[in-house]
Amino acid sequence: MSGKIQNPKSKIQNRTGGFTPYCLWIALLLLVSPALAAKYAGEFLEIGVGARAVGMGGAVTAYINDASGFFWNPAGIGYVEGLQVSGMYADLWEGLANYSVVGVALPVTGAVFSANWVRLGVPDIQEHPNYDQLLSRPDSLRYVVVHGDTVHYNSVQEYLLATDGAPTGVFSDNESAIFLSFAKLNKFTFDLGWSYFSIPIELPIGASLKIVNQSLKGNSGNGIGADFGAQIRVGLNDIFYEKWKARFAYGFNYQDATSTAVDWGNNNKDAVPANFRQGIALTQKLPGPDNKITLSYDYEKRWEFTRHYGVEYQYAKLLSLRGGFWDDEWTAGAGVSMWRITADYAYRFRELGATHRVSLAVRLR
Repeated sequence: MSGKIQNPKSKIQNRTGGFTPYCLWIALLLLVSPALAAKYAGEFLEIGVGARAVGMGGAVTAYINDASGFFWNPAGIGYVEGLQVSGMYADLWEGLANYSVVGVALPVTGAVFSANWVRLGVPDIQEHPNYDQLLSRPDSLRYVVVHGDTVHYNSVQEYLLATDGAPTGVFSDNESAIFLSFAKLNKFTFDLGWSYFSIPIELPIGASLKIVNQSLKGNSGNGIGADFGAQIRVGLNDIFYEKWKARFAYGFNYQDATSTAVDWGNNNKDAVPANFRQGIALTQKLPGPDNKITLSYDYEKRWEFTRHYGVEYQYAKLLSLRGGFWDDEWTAGAGVSMWRITADYAYRFRELGATHRVSLAVRLR
């Protein structure tokens, strides 16, 4: 069979019905392609770590105090007590990608060290030919063989109809980072003089060294970067009046302070721009044993200005309910703590597809 195919455009429209899953692949490929790495290098590290933090809209720079702090603010891991193993898994963009985190945190002589591995995997990305090159061929070479039949084409629509839009192959995208973090919790008293009062202050500081690797269709890039962070926490009852059982916290995280460079070889390098992330949090104790509510706010600007809002209600160190906004996308979550195990869940609404995340942390001693 050979010759021109009649009305290919209308037939394709009937088959696809407009928006197709290929659009999702294209959008995802644009996010991770090295062609856009000059602007969005290391973009996978913007996804976020830990269901607890994501459930609060990512507004945890001043508030984070668990093992996921290595990402949000390395100073936060200074509050980790005992050897702790943690992990997270998420299906992203309606199953198009998988995102996982695993790590360990260990207090040693007044400080806390942690090591974490973050990975984003996108399997089975469909590869399609360059249609401009197909149409630039001479007429005698403008054909495709399908099931033993030679079909000539004069437009992209005719080519797609002849091949049924089948890809020429598939490839995968793998992006990962290893975080090596250190934090120390400092406690001191700010003395305003004998006729005034003293204010107890907590000042954790921390840093993370990260080793980034990105691999896409045979191309591989590597880079090393560093984050620096700090928090300051003070009881408002120590400043105003004793019955106000609230605590105020401020925190910042200077991410990629060294402008992390991803080297793809052959003198091709992309720099991950620095990001200064900061926020505040107010925690109010509620009636009952260990009941409290926290309101938090963060903002950052790596590529564009982004705001984060979060709220967390904790009941007796057993149950937590969370909500927030990651810029204009809402989030929600919950957590349960029993014995030495903490399990958290988070939901984040996104235009490209809602995401569900599950985290688990186990304190071994």
